[in-house]
Amino acid sequence: MSWAVFWVPRDAVRGGVRRSLLGQWEDLPAREQAVGVRAGDPIFLSPDHRVDPLLSRYGQSNVFRAYTVETRRNYATAIALLLTSLWNRGRGWTEATQRDLDGYEHWRRFAETNPKRIGGSKWNRELAAFTSLYGWAVRERHLTRNPVVMKRCWAGTARL
Repeated sequence: MSWAVFWVPRDAVRGGVRRSLLGQWEDLPAREQAVGVRAGDPIFLSPDHRVDPLLSRYGQSNVFRAYTVETRRNYATAIALLLTSLWNRGRGWTEATQRDLDGYEHWRRFAETNPKRIGGSKWNRELAAFTSLYGWAVRERHLTRNPVVMKRCWAGTARL
């Protein structure tokens, strides 16, 4: 079971395909507009077919919307993979700890049992996605702590 990401389609699509698929939801564009949903926003759907309202707010945030289309796609994909990993361990993203993220990094990059390990560059991009999400959640006071630990290197020495 995994998290899925869907993208709100352009307005032209809303009036055609979506109407035929959604039957009695003709007012969906008005509902979306009322809550601030725009074309191009991501919708994160959990394995039990629920939409997480905080993830939706993140997808509608100025922070996320300011990224390029490619960055939004990459970040949403990385976040969905993390959400799936946490879900499979019985944890929600708002419950994640530094240890959870360390374990996830180990699985993504180093675990020999993972046939799709990734390199440092891809991990750094994924880490940037997590930093964006959790940083936003803390700034907006949806969370009190950020489980992403960043290391800075100054003159060859690492500081936490």
